[in-house]
Amino acid sequence: MKKIIILIVFLFFGQLYFPQEYSIKKDLKSNSQNSVVYNVLNDIEKGILRANISDISPYLASHVYLSFLNGISGYYSSNQAYYTLDKFLKEYKVISFSFSKIKITTSNPFAIGTYYYEYKGNRSEARVYLTLKLTSKSWQITQISIN
Repeated sequence: MKKIIILIVFLFFGQLYFPQEYSIKKDLKSNSQNSVVYNVLNDIEKGILRANISDISPYLASHVYLSFLNGISGYYSSNQAYYTLDKFLKEYKVISFSFSKIKITTSNPFAIGTYYYEYKGNRSEARVYLTLKLTSKSWQITQISIN
């Protein structure tokens, strides 16, 4: 009986002094976390629509994979990605853009959309695929494909 009481006391105090570490990934399916991801994607969508790289740049990860219809493809630092994306948006002038599919209930949220643009007097469209990753308690872009 004495052993059972000691075990119960040990388990009770063990929970007080050694709580489990809180993981932000547990909150991925919560409404607040979904709202944060949705707001990030909304900012990025507006930045692409306005061809304003300053709206997008705060979300660029330290290493971003870029793949564009003009042949640019590879991993870039956030600084390189800034200038590469800026040049692309100026060259392939956006007519309209919006995300048509957004999946935010995963550990790597993504969005897919259609990018209508004008290039050298011709109008066309491209598919946009963008992924996010949680790093340092903020959501950042890890991939942008416009093909």
